[in-house]
Amino acid sequence: MKQGITIFFFFLIANFLCAQGEDSNLALEPNPEFCKPGVSNKSPGKGLLIEYTYNPEFTYRPTNAEQASEVDANQRFLSKLKIPVLYKNRVKFLLGLKYGFERYNFDDIDPENASLFRRLNESKLKDTEVASYFILPLNHKHYLSLRASTSFRGDYDGLISTDSKYLTYRVAGIFGIKKHKDLEYGFGVYYSRNVRRNIIFPFGLLNWTFNDRWGLEAGIPVAMRLRHNLKDGNLLMFAADYSSQSYTVDVRNDFTTLNKPDDTFYHYRRGSIELSTSYMRHFGGWTWMQFKLGYALNINSDAQNLATGLEYDLRPTGSIVGTVSFFLSPPKKHTHK
Repeated sequence: MKQGITIFFFFLIANFLCAQGEDSNLALEPNPEFCKPGVSNKSPGKGLLIEYTYNPEFTYRPTNAEQASEVDANQRFLSKLKIPVLYKNRVKFLLGLKYGFERYNFDDIDPENASLFRRLNESKLKDTEVASYFILPLNHKHYLSLRASTSFRGDYDGLISTDSKYLTYRVAGIFGIKKHKDLEYGFGVYYSRNVRRNIIFPFGLLNWTFNDRWGLEAGIPVAMRLRHNLKDGNLLMFAADYSSQSYTVDVRNDFTTLNKPDDTFYHYRRGSIELSTSYMRHFGGWTWMQFKLGYALNINSDAQNLATGLEYDLRPTGSIVGTVSFFLSPPKKHTHK
């Protein structure tokens, strides 16, 4: 369990690193005295992103279950927008907005876990987030980057809920070193707080362009992506990433006693290592699409009863996963090398 928790929060760190890398694709005024984060030929940033993911046919079998609960499909929708707020001299500040949700479609549910899985089956699990990004180059090879966010995750009604059980706060800062246009690395600290726990971790970043065709984009230790640049700016990515998401879920019990309330809130988490290949195609101007296909090794999904503190390992099986994305990224003429 402790190992799974560690992997989960390192994934959140990697998510910050990817966001930091995308932001660096936006233009700053050229200044030879200050570096611009990012390396040559790197994957395009995503100023606007619309994404759909389909994860079919897997099962959950907690330790208390006599039989597995079958999931026909898990479907996810994600939209993101990054808005430049301040571009003054070398300083860059952006505002990020995110809205996403996912749904589960169960074919068969084991009676021992009927309340939780039935609630997942009937709910829209939402994730609404507001984030801020701050990037400050210090000189020709060093920079600082900070990301802070507040997100609302769960089966609440409406667009957001400020109830503390749905809230997650995250702050991450990084000290980056750009050795030259083909090599960049960094070290940082990440902090997160939600209804389940507070945690702090160190992390690392490595972006390395080997030549005109190949490069590495890594959020150490949970995001490893080998990049192959094709002609006309299109590219392939071969990746091993840890993917995770969590929600607070209002589980409506099937019966009530004097010692058992009608509803119990659970903190539900899914997690997997995704081995994937993706193709990014440039359609001209700012317009891109990405097609990804892979296999999810569902190794770290669980639920915690927030009233009792008891945790349940849901023991999911692996399955294929596919994603289609549309995004906007500024052309090279809007950036400088």
